[in-house]
Amino acid sequence: MPPIRVGFIGLSSTMSWAVFSHLPYLKSTSKYEIVALCNSSLEAAQAAIKAHRLPSTTKAYGTPEDMAADPEIDLVVCATRVDRHYSNLLPSIKAGKDVFCEWPLATNAAEAEEMVKISKDKGVKTIVGIQAHMSPALRKIKEIIASGKIGKVLSSTFHGTPLTLGATMPENYLYQNDKSIGGNLVTIYGIHSLESIQYVLGPLTSYTPLLGISFPETKVTTAAGKPTDRTSPRTSHDQFLLHGLVSSGAVLSYHLHGGPAFSNSPTAGHIWRVFGTLGEIQTTGPDSYLQIAEENIKIEVFEHASGTTEVAELGKDGFNELMMYGRNVARLYEGFADGKGVEEGVLGWGEALERHKFVDEIYKKAGV
Repeated sequence: MPPIRVGFIGLSSTMSWAVFSHLPYLKSTSKYEIVALCNSSLEAAQAAIKAHRLPSTTKAYGTPEDMAADPEIDLVVCATRVDRHYSNLLPSIKAGKDVFCEWPLATNAAEAEEMVKISKDKGVKTIVGIQAHMSPALRKIKEIIASGKIGKVLSSTFHGTPLTLGATMPENYLYQNDKSIGGNLVTIYGIHSLESIQYVLGPLTSYTPLLGISFPETKVTTAAGKPTDRTSPRTSHDQFLLHGLVSSGAVLSYHLHGGPAFSNSPTAGHIWRVFGTLGEIQTTGPDSYLQIAEENIKIEVFEHASGTTEVAELGKDGFNELMMYGRNVARLYEGFADGKGVEEGVLGWGEALERHKFVDEIYKKAGV
């Protein structure tokens, strides 16, 4: 089969999420071919083509409309800031192109709903960058639970931090301080970790959330972490707590906060425990990113009867050679190319809209 021809919106010439998570796979696979880039200007797209040593035949576009008009693009990939997803992708879905968009799909549920409706009307295929269902670590934990090793799951506790959104904020992430933009502790880091937990334990059937802002005024640092004399107001939340029940009847206690991990330890960015009648599973890692977890986390299984603890080992596949942040993204691309859907872990925009409505429900229940 010929490769799927990709038009990429938001592949900058400098380091970014698109560069270290999407580009390595797309440059190495025969299933896809990057044929065009669209950035904030024609010159920016041309600079990115040169910086990443893409073929000279790669087209450069300065507007989403120009990219959408290109008949030689099969799939449009968008990895820009969340509040630009809607305007960047509307022309492409109206043109009937398939689309891969990073999570969150849009600034809010209303925008997401419109995007979903148009994509359905046009019959386009969609992917959203929710990675949890592709994670080898999460699949391993599900496997351990299904084996009966820890018995019936009774409860689970999670405590973690994304390492950002504390008292300071790097200038390149300042947009996450602004709740109205739609990319913040709740919508990005919260939904990714809760998606991971629910993928393993089952969906929440009832819950009560609590949101707080510990640092309404933050100090701004450079992208490298050096202090500046600037400050930035915060209207998004840096404390996210939730307790509830999952479909199995197990109790869940969840707390995500901004700021550094304990002692800046590479193993204290999260601690997640799943407690059963016969044993307990514990995972620890450098941050709250359960959806990006392989050799960076430790999965331990404790058996009550024997008093022993074992470390679970993860298998390897063809994507382990990639940087960790790009592995599950690569697995999503592979699944899409092979025609896989939700059952195989490739979530579309319909599932993304459900998550946006979940965010709205969290805010409503928390009274914000």
